[in-house]
Amino acid sequence: MKELQDILRLVHERPGPLALATLVRAQGASYRRTGARLLLDGGGPLRGSLSGGCLEGDVQARALEALAQGRPKLVQYDLRGELDLVWGSGSGCEGVLDILVEPLQGFPEWMAWVEQAWASRTGIILHTALDPERLGQRALLAQHESRDRGFTETILPPQALWILGAGDDSRPLVHLAKALGWFVGVVDHRPAFAQPARFPEADAVRSGHPAQVLPTLPLDARSAVVLMTHHYAKDLEALRLLLPSQAGYLGLMGSRARGARLLGELAAEGLHPDARLHTPVGLDLGATEPEGIALAILAEVQGFAADRSGLPLSGTRTQATP
Repeated sequence: MKELQDILRLVHERPGPLALATLVRAQGASYRRTGARLLLDGGGPLRGSLSGGCLEGDVQARALEALAQGRPKLVQYDLRGELDLVWGSGSGCEGVLDILVEPLQGFPEWMAWVEQAWASRTGIILHTALDPERLGQRALLAQHESRDRGFTETILPPQALWILGAGDDSRPLVHLAKALGWFVGVVDHRPAFAQPARFPEADAVRSGHPAQVLPTLPLDARSAVVLMTHHYAKDLEALRLLLPSQAGYLGLMGSRARGARLLGELAAEGLHPDARLHTPVGLDLGATEPEGIALAILAEVQGFAADRSGLPLSGTRTQATP
């Protein structure tokens, strides 16, 4: 997500000529998944990657050819067995990669589609034609619509994180979430704490009590809310509003005893949390300082949003790359 965000920003900001390389097919093992992108200019890579570094030099040469010819090209790299020696990587990826390399003319229409979808917090299904006659042409697909040939990908809006509590321990959480490319908002009932100057990286900083602010937040399935007000009554007030909301993840900071007491009060009111609520919030990483706690929280949000266990990859059978 961050990679595509940065690429779109650079295409906006940098004068041409630019070329974009996209991994559109992968057979066998590969360092990156389909949809990985690399933005280049005449001098070399600008943002993104397609491999562990073994292919980027040749992709640069193909990008220069595409720029000179003014048309896209589809390039295949075979990294299986001894053929991998051709690229000198010794990566052992054992995969066959198809990469679309295309010159960019201004800001492409499909990138505008992505930005419009992100602005409205909706996802799009983008189809890229790979046949020679229509190579590189994009189209939007409806839900469950399919195309026989080409590369189809679903591009979702960035993960949103709303932090309730503007104490100093919220600052590293904002910083790390922005490094991931997330939308980040901070809410606090204390005007002196809810100041944009205290959170210059945040996309939104709002002051007000939960009953005033929470109903106005655009919470959806890709929104996480972390309660770290350190104020029992405010957390209780916020949970009353958040449990019926569309937020995809809820995290409550504090001890198990404090969390159990809050949930007991909510249960007495007929409010029963589901699997979205995590208390104490975060993975068990042994973190004790704000930066480590922020890492533990974001790791849990990421894993929950991706429907992953949060276990070490070495102990899982899921075919995934870190």
